[in-house]
Amino acid sequence: MKSVFIFLILVIVALALILFCNRLRGKSLSYLSDPKNRQLQKQLLTLLRGDVSAAKRLLKHQRQLHPGKSDNWYLEKVIYDLQRDRRF
Repeated sequence: MKSVFIFLILVIVALALILFCNRLRGKSLSYLSDPKNRQLQKQLLTLLRGDVSAAKRLLKHQRQLHPGKSDNWYLEKVIYDLQRDRRF
């Protein structure tokens, strides 16, 4: 019984470390868990007329400027900037 408890604690700690390391590397799990992320990706690609390399470049630039944000935040920021710049 005691060994099962210790095993569960080790599994929880390992999962927490994996999530923490992914956050440090700028990766998040919002792509997997948030359906809004896919909608934002489609919206971004529509604004860029399907130019995937431009989308990746813009997202990478925002990740460098603002580290530690969520995937949805970066997508919303790039979309907002594109829409703002097209107003003029």
